[in-house]
Amino acid sequence: MAIIKHNKLIETSYKLNSREQFFVLYLISQISQNDLGFKEHRMHYSEIERIINFDGKRRLANKSEVFALMDKLNSVPILYEKGSIVGKSVWLQHMEHNTDTDEFTFSISEKLREYLLQLKEHFTRYSLSNIIYLNGNAVRLYEVLKRHQYKGECELTIEKLKFYLGIENRYPKFYEFKRWVLIPAQKEIEQYTDIRFEFRPGKKEKKRILSLKFYIFENEPQYTPEMLQLLSGLEEGRVGEEVSKDQPVVDAVPAAPEQLSPTQQKAYRYLLEKGVNKRFITDQILSHPKVNYAPLRGYEDLYFRLLWKFFASKTKAERKAGAFVNWWKKGRLTEPGLHARMVETVLERSKIMTQKERDERESAARQEPRDEPFEDLSRRTTARRNFDPAQFRRDHEAIYQHFLDEVKQSYAATLLVAPQDLDWNKYRKSIENQVHYKCKAWLLQELA
Repeated sequence: MAIIKHNKLIETSYKLNSREQFFVLYLISQISQNDLGFKEHRMHYSEIERIINFDGKRRLANKSEVFALMDKLNSVPILYEKGSIVGKSVWLQHMEHNTDTDEFTFSISEKLREYLLQLKEHFTRYSLSNIIYLNGNAVRLYEVLKRHQYKGECELTIEKLKFYLGIENRYPKFYEFKRWVLIPAQKEIEQYTDIRFEFRPGKKEKKRILSLKFYIFENEPQYTPEMLQLLSGLEEGRVGEEVSKDQPVVDAVPAAPEQLSPTQQKAYRYLLEKGVNKRFITDQILSHPKVNYAPLRGYEDLYFRLLWKFFASKTKAERKAGAFVNWWKKGRLTEPGLHARMVETVLERSKIMTQKERDERESAARQEPRDEPFEDLSRRTTARRNFDPAQFRRDHEAIYQHFLDEVKQSYAATLLVAPQDLDWNKYRKSIENQVHYKCKAWLLQELA
C-alpha cells in the first residue's frame, strides 16, 4: 500500500499524533494516481475503528475517540510556503456526522489535489508499512528524510526541521530537541522502516547549532508488521470481495482452536499469550510440516516453549511477537539443524515425565486425523480457490440463511438498534462478505 506525496506537501508543517497521521496516510494510500478527483468517503465509526485497530492493538477504545480524531483532522491546519506566499489548509474539505447511523461522510481537501493526484515528478513514494508503528515526530522525520534518500544526505536547519515537525515553539535547547525528538525518532526509524540515518552538527553560530547534516542509508527493519495485509482487503469481512492481482491471497481458513489436539491447543494458547496473531498460529505455524513431525505429536506445547526460549535469547527486538513471526516466515526457526536440536531436547524432556503424562500425550497424538487422501486434498483446495457463494446458497439454503441471520443480529447489536429499524442496503456488501466468509469456512470444515 503506497503513499505518494508531492515533495512540497512533505515540506509543510502540521502536528498530528501517530494515530491521526496513520489514518490520514491510510486514506492517501487509497488514492490512485489515475484519479481525476478525490472520492467521497462514507464510513461507519466501527469501520474507522477497525482500520486503526487493524492488528488488534487498541489505538481506539470507543466511539468518542473516533469523533475526536475526525474533528482533529478537520481542524488542525497544514502550514505551507510557496515562495512569498504563506498559507493554511486542512486535511478534510468537509465532514458530516449522521448521529442516527453514526456514519461519517468526508473527503480530502481540494486544496491538496495538486500534491496528491496525477503526480509525474518531484514526489516521494513509500510503503504504509514503514510508518504504522512510528510516533508522530518520527513519521514526519521519516517522510522528510525519505524525500532526500536518493541523495544519501541532506542538511536541514533546526528551524526548518522544527517547522516540518510542527514543534516550532518547543525544545529551545538543542540537547532537549536531540534527547526528546531526534534520538527516539532515530531508534524507531531504524527499527521499523526501510531507512536509517546518522546526523551531526552542520552550521554553527558560536556554540549554537543552526543546522544538522543527515546521512541516510538503506535499512532492513528489525520488525515488519505482518498484519498489514488486513488493510489490503483481506480481513474476514472482505474475503468475498475481489482482490487485485498484486495483493497476497489468503489461501486457507484457519482451524478453530477447538479443532486442535489438546497439546496443540496448549501450544496455541502459549503463542497467543506471547502476542503472536492467532490466524498466523493456525495457518502458518501449527500447520507446518516440521511441527507435524511424528515424534513431536503430543509434545507440541513443550516444543514451542523451548523454541520461544531459544528465540528470546537470540533477539533484541522489543516487539518479540512480530520478530518471532518474521523469523518463522524466513525459515530461521524451522532450519534443519535447529529443528533437530529442538526435537532432541523435547524427547529428552519426555523421558523424565511420569508414565501417566506420557500416556496422556500419546493418546492425544492418536486422536489427530490421518493424512488425507489426495482426492480430499484436491477437493478442499478447489473449494478454497473457487468458492461460489451463489452455488453454495442453492446447495445449502438453510445454512446460508442461518449465517445471514447471525450476521444481521451482530450488526444490530453493534449499532444498538432493533433489526427492523436498520436500513440493510447501507450494509449489504459488508454483510454479504461476512456471510460468504462463514459459508466458506463451514464448507471447508465439511470437506475436512
